[in-house]
Amino acid sequence: MTLQQALALAYRGNPGLLGQQAAQRAATEDSAQARSGWRPTVTANVNAVYQQGPYTGEYALGSFQTNDAETYLAVNQPIYTGGQVANKVRAADARSYAAGHALRLTEAQTFQTVVSAYMDVLRDRDILAVRQADLGTLTRQARLTTTRFNLGGDATRQVTRTDVEQAESQRDAAEAALAAAQAQLTASSATFRAAVGADPGPLTQPEALPALPATLPQAVALAQQSNPALARDRAAQDASAADIDVARASWNPTIGVRATLGSIGAASPFHGSSYDQEVTGMVTFSQPIESGGLYSAQIRQARDRFETARQTVEASRRAAIQGVVTAWQQVQSGMVAIRAGRAQVASATTALRGYQTEYGYGMRSTIDVLIADQNLRAAEVSLAESRHDTIVAEASLLATIGRLSAATLLPGERTYDPNTALRRARAPGWVPWTGAVATLDRVGWQDACPDSAPCQ
Repeated sequence: MTLQQALALAYRGNPGLLGQQAAQRAATEDSAQARSGWRPTVTANVNAVYQQGPYTGEYALGSFQTNDAETYLAVNQPIYTGGQVANKVRAADARSYAAGHALRLTEAQTFQTVVSAYMDVLRDRDILAVRQADLGTLTRQARLTTTRFNLGGDATRQVTRTDVEQAESQRDAAEAALAAAQAQLTASSATFRAAVGADPGPLTQPEALPALPATLPQAVALAQQSNPALARDRAAQDASAADIDVARASWNPTIGVRATLGSIGAASPFHGSSYDQEVTGMVTFSQPIESGGLYSAQIRQARDRFETARQTVEASRRAAIQGVVTAWQQVQSGMVAIRAGRAQVASATTALRGYQTEYGYGMRSTIDVLIADQNLRAAEVSLAESRHDTIVAEASLLATIGRLSAATLLPGERTYDPNTALRRARAPGWVPWTGAVATLDRVGWQDACPDSAPCQ
């Protein structure tokens, strides 16, 4: 399984990512609901009334009786909402964009988890192999040292009880290290299974992730432009700006029309031919005069929330830059560590073989061989960790600049488009005059529409 295949499996089946996709679709429904304020509503009503009682408080003066039924169809059409609906649409669209960027953030976080889990398994498998080789080498060394101690022989080549104990101590430590490596690999495999949804089979060591920026300034510029968290917070700020105008629009007049078409007559006995037709039409103009301080408080509240959103954007911008610089340096240092680690492993391997050969001729002591073996294993473990840390740092860098995504890493995969649900929510509706009502409602508010979430 390659890293790309693991990412594809997670993209198709990770529950956190799929749940966030559903949450994004749910958020776009706010855009559809906001636009309903421009559209007509139609209701069908049926009322049947029976009433009997005195004309006055004295029953002796007689009584009356009613037996009426009424059916009618009512149509309500807003003509002008003072900009309330226009700005609610702005706010809803901005929050829909924010939900889309939040989905991008979740996707990047999911991919970071997969990359980390993938590299954890590779690292821990390499370390396990190192520990197994170390145990085999130290077991042979302890056996050889014990044999030479028992045989005695030339004083220049003779080993002591101290040499035997040193060799056995190192072998025991290698057994403990092997057990710890096995436990760590088991834990890493469980994390991989949770993130990817499959057991880690044979894995391939990736050399580098694609779409890395060429320079640090380029990476910083990309982060300020495409960082998912920053883009989400900017869209939230746009929504907060629209909320201010929603609150201000509460003071504006509203105009609407209402029409009804129905019939009225006796409920019992029912004779359809005896029902009279009713047709009514009404134009309503409403102008708020005093709200008891409600509207003013809502405006102040919206402005304070906008300031909170503005400061959040600045904090996200700084965090994005910090993340880019940190990840960039980790990638650069990781590449240096890999090159140095390969050279160190090659040198340590040659040194250990030479020490083992020289030990057989009595030219090296037991402690010399044990130290050489320890140096080689430390270099092998360090190289495995450097490979792991570099790829993880590359994933962090791509996530910060907005490129740790299916569109970048899975070119052949059918990807989820967050704009599909938003386009459906922004559909014009079933009546032809909605556009004219929307245009009228935007009068005086059009210039306030933010660039990141244009009025539609």
